[in-house]
Amino acid sequence: MTDKEVLRAADRMVKHLQERVRDEPAVRAVLRRASGKRVEDPAVLPVHGFVARYLDRLLTSIEEDERARWRFPEEDVERAFYGVAAMLAAQPRQARDRIGGEDEDTTDEEDTSTADQKATDTEDTERRPSDPLRRRSNLGAALGKAVTRGRLNADTTEERLHLLCRQSVDGAHAQLPRLILHANDKDVPIDWGRLALDLSRWGADRDSVAKEWVQGYHRTIETEKAGRDAALAKKNSTDDDSEDQAA
Repeated sequence: MTDKEVLRAADRMVKHLQERVRDEPAVRAVLRRASGKRVEDPAVLPVHGFVARYLDRLLTSIEEDERARWRFPEEDVERAFYGVAAMLAAQPRQARDRIGGEDEDTTDEEDTSTADQKATDTEDTERRPSDPLRRRSNLGAALGKAVTRGRLNADTTEERLHLLCRQSVDGAHAQLPRLILHANDKDVPIDWGRLALDLSRWGADRDSVAKEWVQGYHRTIETEKAGRDAALAKKNSTDDDSEDQAA
């Protein structure tokens, strides 16, 4: 059992539910029932018909793998998938209408950051099982990109991210929907599959996930800033060359 298997299951769920929450108000209303709640809560009963099918094979694989049972506690994986489904349904209309745009923005982030991280990724792959997924934008990286583009305030965003990273499983699921809704209101794309993966790990390895989110936040800000500075320097150099030729 690997991170990629959890991610694939989450991506399948997200792909199916995104279209339904965009087009079917009744589905949105049902899925929102799971927001912040434990899976066994009676209020969540109607949600099982939409989410359980994506968990059956995954949970069986986890049960058969001793290491996976530690890394991905069944209760946390279930709650992660149900929580992401609820957050998908809670998106404002402009975010729901942007189905497909997340992939484009994630690809852009990958292109700007891969070169700077290539050496580190290669060096650490053997000892860090989440490294093959680092090109998938985690929550911290998404928030960092939004800050550099002026969509979110840097000080309050970092403060909220740090507060979130100190939470228990219950606390994370209580706070995260508000942060995600705020990000959606500011047109910030979220990699929902990656978010489900990270929440699946939260109970067993919160500190590692928190580190990845905070590192992703700062790394993205620095990478975007460096890219813009380089572009500005290139433009200024081109302008100077043009003036010299004109003289």
